[in-house]
Amino acid sequence: MAYAYPPQPVYATRTTAPVSLHVVAVFQYLGGLVMLGVAALFAVAASDMTGEWRELLGARSSAVTPVVATVVAVFGVLGLIAIVLGRKVQRGRNWARVVLILLNVLSLASAAWQAYSTSLLTPSTIASAALPALFLLLLNTRAARSWCHYRTY
Repeated sequence: MAYAYPPQPVYATRTTAPVSLHVVAVFQYLGGLVMLGVAALFAVAASDMTGEWRELLGARSSAVTPVVATVVAVFGVLGLIAIVLGRKVQRGRNWARVVLILLNVLSLASAAWQAYSTSLLTPSTIASAALPALFLLLLNTRAARSWCHYRTY
């Protein structure tokens, strides 16, 4: 006995991530680009150090280059890591989703510690907790979990 239609898979295969993961990925891309921009600014500032800056720094001018090179390297690597994490979560890698969840939990914990240590709920504390809380919600939607596990939503 033949059926008129072939059997359909239980989960329909999707080609793009859900909107919640696109939002998180775009913010990761922007954060990574900002970090790369900061690294570039530090590199330009270190290479464009004029004579009056060298006189102002005095004897410590030779120690500036390794410190600035370290700062440039750290910001550059962190910027690239942020961009890679954004791309991997957008492509549906569950390990990237878990890493971003852990980083956002740490960020929320630091905002809570800031509120506790200052004993005030300031606008900066609320602002520093708003985006990580939003990202935690977006990374834990049903569509995001399904996309990262089964490529469906």
